[in-house]
Amino acid sequence: MVLQREPAGAVIWGYGAPRATVTVTLCRDQEPIMKKVTSVKADSNTWTVVLDPMKPGGPYEVMAQQTLGRINFTQRVHDVLFGDVWLCSGQSNMKMTVSQVFNATAELSDTAAYQSVRILSVSSTQAQQELEDLAKVDLRWSKPTSKNLGHGNFTYMSAVCWLFGRFLYDALRYPVGLLSSSWNGTPIEAWSSRRSLEACGVPRSGSMPSDLQFGPSAHSVLWNAMIHPLRNMTLKGVIWYQGESNVNFNRDLYNCTFPLLIDDWRQTFHDGSQGQTERFFPFGFVQLSSYLFDEALDDGLPQIRWHQTADFGYVPNQRMPNTFMAASVDLCDRNSPFGSIHPRDKQTVAYRLHLGARALAYGEKLIFQGPLPQKIELLADKGLLNLTYSQPIKVQRRDDKIFEVSCCSDHQCKWLPAPMDTFSTQSLALNITSCQDTPAALRYAWTPWPCEYKQCALYHPTSTLPAPPFLALITSPSPGYHSRTAK
Repeated sequence: MVLQREPAGAVIWGYGAPRATVTVTLCRDQEPIMKKVTSVKADSNTWTVVLDPMKPGGPYEVMAQQTLGRINFTQRVHDVLFGDVWLCSGQSNMKMTVSQVFNATAELSDTAAYQSVRILSVSSTQAQQELEDLAKVDLRWSKPTSKNLGHGNFTYMSAVCWLFGRFLYDALRYPVGLLSSSWNGTPIEAWSSRRSLEACGVPRSGSMPSDLQFGPSAHSVLWNAMIHPLRNMTLKGVIWYQGESNVNFNRDLYNCTFPLLIDDWRQTFHDGSQGQTERFFPFGFVQLSSYLFDEALDDGLPQIRWHQTADFGYVPNQRMPNTFMAASVDLCDRNSPFGSIHPRDKQTVAYRLHLGARALAYGEKLIFQGPLPQKIELLADKGLLNLTYSQPIKVQRRDDKIFEVSCCSDHQCKWLPAPMDTFSTQSLALNITSCQDTPAALRYAWTPWPCEYKQCALYHPTSTLPAPPFLALITSPSPGYHSRTAK
């Protein structure tokens, strides 16, 4: 396994006979280098120790010896490394295995260089009450093999989790531990604690569309069984890929339920690890890709993408501190054998996630998010809307429909295309002559399927990161000056 490295101390816990003494010893080459002594609590039959912070590396042996009177009992775990431990959770796009992604054969054979990346997969189980321990695991702590990474479809190890860990290992060059705990077709309500759902006013029941939701959907059942039991572990961070099952289920609450899930998980893991897991640990997520579905849900997918950012369009933000996002709006897969809702390019998803982790979790100075406009000016006399971006832009493809302006008259608004006009390295002009009335808002990539694979209109020029979807209000002009600024 991998235990969390310095500056945190790894938490180790287990069960024992009430009031027995437990001695935990860390050994290297059969030489003890650390000892921690505790006793088993009578009320819970559990014991816990916090190891001193360790530098990355290994291998070590961890030994726990229980003594009660004359009876001794010893458990040993071999080949223990210290590094960074990441938890990966969500629904089917997180659950997809390496055997389901593009270039699966090559990916499955690429494990020899990554034997210091260790993986664990939690079994799909649900519970009505918070469990203290996992009911079972699909895959115990293991070294990666082609067999355990490609164990059928949607079983065992997550491809996004594995590929994210592999990219991280390439950057960090020290051990990485990956825990996969996900379930297909599950809404956020199943992964949230009761207290966070109550704080958002989530109703107890709702309509359940069968096309996007076929896993457990009852409140907190996966939190109880698949997340809460992990809370004592010392973690570095979490990555999350979920939201499809909320496109038509409590969608309008997602801008509350998702930020509160993040905060609640953070508090729970911080408390459960006796303060060793950072209170605001890094939390990354995938902004949903494109897929083909019922036209009645046309606005649902863009809305969920927006709500994934707490309606800011970017992260981190005031409601979602220390978070990072991998935009995947351009990674569509029309011909996926698993349905277009399951795009097979998980390598790019994981690569974009690991950029966010390197920036937010490891403090590297690098671009991890595509360009967003920081200023929007209305040049009414020219019939143009001028966008100034916070970073350089590359116009990959001129698109007359990907930008839309909201035109309002008599309290009636309609969205009209705003074709791209001229552009430079950091600005872009949109033609809004079709809008004879007052332009009230602007939006970008606000459709379920904004572009074909890696062919959206705007990217960052060197990082190849797509501009994420956004929605911006155009505020009132200053007197005598033809300019309006976006909120």
